[in-house]
Amino acid sequence: MLRKALLTSVFSVMCVPAFAADLPARMPVKAVPYVQPVYNWTGFYVGANLGYGWSSGSGTITIGGASGPYSGSGNGILGGVQLGYNWQAGSVVFGVETDFQASGGRGDVNATAGATAVTGTAKTPWFGTIRGRLGWAFDRWMVYATAGGLYGKANLNGTVSTTGPFSSSATYWTWVVGGGVETALWDRWTAKLEYLYAGSPTDVPVPPGTTALSGSGHTHVLRAGLNYRF
Repeated sequence: MLRKALLTSVFSVMCVPAFAADLPARMPVKAVPYVQPVYNWTGFYVGANLGYGWSSGSGTITIGGASGPYSGSGNGILGGVQLGYNWQAGSVVFGVETDFQASGGRGDVNATAGATAVTGTAKTPWFGTIRGRLGWAFDRWMVYATAGGLYGKANLNGTVSTTGPFSSSATYWTWVVGGGVETALWDRWTAKLEYLYAGSPTDVPVPPGTTALSGSGHTHVLRAGLNYRF
């Protein structure tokens, strides 16, 4: 009996390693790869911008019963602040934005109405916009179109050949359209490049004695901006 028990124990000891060798090797645990979440554009934002604007206009002016052509052009650096909100639904981003700009834009204005000649300098010290935005998001990038209204202040200082120096100003409204591209730099910071085109203003400063003015104006704005999202 003792011999049988001893043989059984030896057999068991010999078989355990062999049996263990037949077991499948333990599979290594693979780390789950990190997947960066898709960027979400929804929320309020505030920011600042810096850019350049240029404009031109021409038409017909009537002074003292005589009519003739007028023309003007100008350009200058501009900068300001913007505030807005985005709603994202899938890849579509809806938004509203308002901005206010200080402007160094200035240019020359010339007109002739019969025997009357006008020379002057026009300036736009400030303007602002209120616009809607419609964009398409590619994760951390977005392209968008924008449209709305533009308001501002225009000053005109010059000389009328028949009456002498003058100074006038006007506050105006007009429409504005444009587009841009925006990208997320960090979690809450984004940067954008934007172009705007504004049509003819509703009112402009004119020389004294002006009874009629007709024509068109064109304004272009190119600016870069930085936004902080809340």
